[in-house]
Amino acid sequence: VAGMTIREYISADGVVFAVAWKGTGAPDLPLLLGDYFEEYRDGLTTARHRTPRIRKPLVLKTEHLVVERGGHSRSMWGRAFLPSALPAGMAIEDIQ
Repeated sequence: VAGMTIREYISADGVVFAVAWKGTGAPDLPLLLGDYFEEYRDGLTTARHRTPRIRKPLVLKTEHLVVERGGHSRSMWGRAFLPSALPAGMAIEDIQ
């Protein structure tokens, strides 16, 4: 997506364990999340049916995945990561 910066975080053994994005528009989440997109979509469906609905950045935690995203059409941001795959010594805050 034009105007979007996307970062992939890759472990020493070549596994992508996190992605982060920032910019205009929304990233291609099926592409970024790969095999975890279905888990994200299912979690999102559950979150949307909760009441009351809250207008704040989304924080979605599923069995394997954490996705945080927010912003508006000209300034979107987010990150997704696999908590169990974070390398030793890496903090969640390092994923930006």
